[in-house]
Amino acid sequence: MADNTGIINLYTDLAQNPNKDFGWDKGLDNAKAHGYKKEWIDATPSEVWEFCAAVGNPFTHADIKEGDTVLDLGCGAGVDVLVSRLLVGESGKVYGVDITPKMVEVASTHAKNAGFSNVAIIESSFDSITLEDESVDVIISNGAINLTSCKESVFAEIYRLLKPNAKIFFADMIDISEPSCCSIEQSSCCNTSEPQEDWANCVAGTMRESELIELIQKAGFKDVECTGHTHYTTADTTKGATFKATKVASSELREKHWDAIFQTTDYTQVLWHEETPLKSLELIMQYSKKDNSLIDIGCGASLLVDNLLKNDYKDITLVDTSKTSLEIVKKRVKNENITYVCGDILNFTTQKSFALWHDRAVFHFLLSKKERELYFKVLTDSLKYDGVAVISSFRVNGPMACAGLDIVQYNREKILQELPKNLRLIESEEFTHITPKGTTQEYIYFVLKKCE
Repeated sequence: MADNTGIINLYTDLAQNPNKDFGWDKGLDNAKAHGYKKEWIDATPSEVWEFCAAVGNPFTHADIKEGDTVLDLGCGAGVDVLVSRLLVGESGKVYGVDITPKMVEVASTHAKNAGFSNVAIIESSFDSITLEDESVDVIISNGAINLTSCKESVFAEIYRLLKPNAKIFFADMIDISEPSCCSIEQSSCCNTSEPQEDWANCVAGTMRESELIELIQKAGFKDVECTGHTHYTTADTTKGATFKATKVASSELREKHWDAIFQTTDYTQVLWHEETPLKSLELIMQYSKKDNSLIDIGCGASLLVDNLLKNDYKDITLVDTSKTSLEIVKKRVKNENITYVCGDILNFTTQKSFALWHDRAVFHFLLSKKERELYFKVLTDSLKYDGVAVISSFRVNGPMACAGLDIVQYNREKILQELPKNLRLIESEEFTHITPKGTTQEYIYFVLKKCE
């Protein structure tokens, strides 16, 4: 958050004095002005509406179904939490998150007084919430995201929490002042030297509508739209607005990213390219026979398959999310015995059992625990009993990103924490890769064996 102390102090005051004049609209009349339904007001404790400082109505366009899990960022005293609970019913779940301890206490009391047992209020910032990856159907927020000093981190967390193709609906304050020369990055990670009261009163942390939409798109969302402006203002330079967006599945993002790279870049000049992939060849030849079935996942346009063919391996399956990279390999090797599969590895299924699984650097792009668990399920489902997996990643103290994407670094201890019970680590080895530009990348190879 921009300045936690100033924000917490102001909203603690509001929690303790809901009838105090803070210089901006609140209360039941404010809720009615934004179109909150009479049936919601009648079904919830009357005192909760005294706290309603809504800058818009995120429910106007929200698609919340019975049984959904909803998360409210900056829930305050719980107005939108209780409305969400009415919509999801007894079979759903609603979480509210707020950074102000007193507001968490007040919201929890309101949920209890409403008789809602399937509501939980969490004291937390917006960029590190203790909920599982891809566990939320809908995220809402009302006048709170502007209070954060780095919106990129907030929307990265929103992306992590939402299920694939799930949605966010939120209302917030936007900046309607004369355009400045600041970049989107400067606007999204705002100048926290602004007066504390300007931050807490939803002024200093606002972004322009177009900049906010672009930031959300870059965070991995599609169909990003400002659905309308509201009457709400906190200064002459601000205005309330409502937004909606849909999370793009991570597999779809990966496909677009890698296809764009192979369409626009000489694959022999990318940093991960190897003219002769000696370490992979060495480990494959050590742990497999030439008549074994091999699968190379995330193969890209690697020359590994060329070298395997030269060494008389014949039963080879190549998997990559980029259609372009596979077409490059097809044209280069001209071997009809190679099986090509275009798709994300997390969606891969096969009736075939492989003796060896090779992954030069897909695993370290999987940032969420849920994705890594699915990766190992696909791996073990694809391997024969006693089959071997050779996986490499950037090692701890190595690069923190690759091809413009964040990665997870690994060492022996970290990989052991990830492995399911039916995979055993039998070898690990650090390796320094010399890039086509003469720089170095620090890798670590892991050899795993499938067991009972």
